[in-house]
Amino acid sequence: MLTLDPLTHDHFEPLIGQAYLIGETVLTLHDAKLLGHRRTEALRDPFSLLFCGPQGLRLPQGIYHMKNESLGELEMFITQVGDGAKGSEFEAIFS
Repeated sequence: MLTLDPLTHDHFEPLIGQAYLIGETVLTLHDAKLLGHRRTEALRDPFSLLFCGPQGLRLPQGIYHMKNESLGELEMFITQVGDGAKGSEFEAIFS
């Protein structure tokens, strides 16, 4: 399983549009955004990932085992940030 510690914004940006499977549920990486400057002690610049899923999908915030074609298997903490006409939205923050 992939460790998230060494990953940066640059690892995810080219993967926008790819699917991330949580069991049978498919989330699509919609955006990867830098969030500002790195703290002195931080290993990377902070960034966020925004995932989209089907409208009406509800997932409680927590750590989810995901599978991605390019990255393989990983575990990521996501929080639901919306559910609208374009579908459900989930965010992961890396600092």
